[in-house]
Amino acid sequence: MVYMQREPVGVVGIITPWNLPLLMIFQKLGPALALGNTCVIKPPSVNSLGALKLAEILEKVNLPPGTVNIITGPGGTVGEALASHPRVDMVCLTGSSETGKRIMTLAAPTVKRLQLELGGKNPVIVLDDADVTWRLVEWPDKQCFNSGQICGSPGRFYIHEKVYDEFVEKFVAAMKNMVVGDPNDEKTALGPLVSAAHRDRVEAYIKSGIDEGAKLILGGKRPTAPPLDKGFYIMPTIFTHVTQNMKIAREEIFGPVSCIMEHFNSDDKVIELANDNVYGLTSWVWTKDMARGMRFANEIQAGTVVLGQGRGGGPEFPWVATRKAASVKRVLCTVC
Repeated sequence: MVYMQREPVGVVGIITPWNLPLLMIFQKLGPALALGNTCVIKPPSVNSLGALKLAEILEKVNLPPGTVNIITGPGGTVGEALASHPRVDMVCLTGSSETGKRIMTLAAPTVKRLQLELGGKNPVIVLDDADVTWRLVEWPDKQCFNSGQICGSPGRFYIHEKVYDEFVEKFVAAMKNMVVGDPNDEKTALGPLVSAAHRDRVEAYIKSGIDEGAKLILGGKRPTAPPLDKGFYIMPTIFTHVTQNMKIAREEIFGPVSCIMEHFNSDDKVIELANDNVYGLTSWVWTKDMARGMRFANEIQAGTVVLGQGRGGGPEFPWVATRKAASVKRVLCTVC
């Protein structure tokens, strides 16, 4: 008799980031518990209160003692202890690529299973047959969601020369309509960044773009009118004429900054440009020709390729960063 039996991994260490602190816990904790694992959660140091409130709630649902454990503290001590501990069987991390490399190093001696969701510099490719008016309003929302502090936000826009001018004109108009304000106001589409230090980091990227010759056509500054002048705000920002080797084209900005690359006229060339980056999280291809889109899906080196708009596919689809050694890729298709 030959059969395959699926069993829980055991103890799962969960290390989550500051940008979506509770959501990141839920995404990892739910599946781990459903499959019979116990969990040790290390929430982000800068905003651990939500995780501690979750601990109070879990105490009331009659889980067996020790099923869910929450330990606060800096990643350099608590996170590294989880990654190296011999009785932790798996580590799930959402964080920077540098942190992911460190977790891999620490987990190697005990051969832990790893699930890593790291950085992204995600390409958006708009082909010459795309209807650039179709749901264009969604792209500013994608760029500015959570103030741009999302690993899966657009990182590089590659626009075909036939639709380049029309796309830029309409994209700029849509970005100008983004309401910057208090996140407690339902009309607000773009709130502040997480801290003064992170705002300074985003501003440094904007300065580098200007210094390296990219054309700043929108934003790039803090709001000056009260009360927003007192917060960690950056206005919606758009660069055009961004070249492949500029810092803003290579690195993850993690803010409401759009990088529109130089236009293209060759499918082969734009696939090469899209793959010319160390990140490989997600991507979009905007075309009416699904067969043409599938060619892009097969050749783009990213864990997710969206043909059209949107994002979804259900919990059985992976959401991980992959590069040339990718064993799984999810492709999401919508009519465009």
